[in-house]
Amino acid sequence: MGNGHQPDARRSIGGRIAAPADALAQAIADRVTDLVVHALDVNALLGNVEPNSLLERVDVDALLDRVDVDALLERVDVNRLLNRADVDKIVRRIDLNEAVQRIDIESLVEHTDLGTIIARSSGGVASEALDVVRSQAVGLDEFIGRLVARLLRRQYNGPPGPSRSRYFMDPTAGQHGASPPVTQARLQGRYAGAASRLIAYIVDAAVSSGLFMLGLAALSYAVSLVTGHSVAWAKSDPVAGFVYLVWEFAYFAYSWAASGRTLGMALLGVRVVRPDGASLRPSQAIVRTLVFPVSFLFLGLGFLGILLQRRRQAWHDIAAGTVVSYDWDARAARFRFLARHQDVVPERTAATTSD
Repeated sequence: MGNGHQPDARRSIGGRIAAPADALAQAIADRVTDLVVHALDVNALLGNVEPNSLLERVDVDALLDRVDVDALLERVDVNRLLNRADVDKIVRRIDLNEAVQRIDIESLVEHTDLGTIIARSSGGVASEALDVVRSQAVGLDEFIGRLVARLLRRQYNGPPGPSRSRYFMDPTAGQHGASPPVTQARLQGRYAGAASRLIAYIVDAAVSSGLFMLGLAALSYAVSLVTGHSVAWAKSDPVAGFVYLVWEFAYFAYSWAASGRTLGMALLGVRVVRPDGASLRPSQAIVRTLVFPVSFLFLGLGFLGILLQRRRQAWHDIAAGTVVSYDWDARAARFRFLARHQDVVPERTAATTSD
């Protein structure tokens, strides 16, 4: 029994002896480490290091393969980094003259599509000009519409539109009461007013007459080349008058049958359609063209329907079963104006601040 407890007693005594020994060894190791670190001349050690030889032994590809770029970028605070950047100092250190001298102007011009740039610039100017003309015409239409409504003592909420136009949707469908006021941006697809239609006709009259005169001049020149005799066309010449009437009929009838609008109507953004918003049939275009001069009789009495009727129809519209509606996107024009205004305002603000 006594011999059975001897090994346990020896382990207990050995453990008490081993613990102070380990502590003493650790203390000695720490002391030696401190002495070595204090005695080590780090500058002299780094002076003996050859950076080029060290860098040659580094496998950069393997190092980059082990770098998680996505995780690294996620930990970067870009806003804080930009706030700490001294932009003025960076700009001052840039040698603009040297940078400009290093630009290959000829190569830059060769790779630049100047035609496209000029076309886009011209297109932008043309779009703005059309927006202005159409907006002014629509403004006159609404002014005349409100004036007529006031004279007739009736409420004016803007023009309605064709029942199934691809643009127009009746705001009173399924409701009771008058429709809300219509803004210019929502006029697309609604019946066009008197001012827009009158300006479009004036443009068409000028264009068609001008084209006719150019055609006569070309014909006279061709006849003089063939026969050797000059040909003059008098205004009272019945042949010239007949040809002019045929030309006017062809100009309007073909334009309305092909696209529903003449050149003047395209400029003002209006189109001739059927009451349901569909395109004209050729027979309707022919009837409208034939009856069109009748509307001018009795001091233009046939055009009063544009001012008084709900559909704004003249006599030739009633005869052909047609209506005239707005066909340009006023909302897009408004967006273009706002975009241009936002580009101009900061420039004016900067100029005011510098002054």
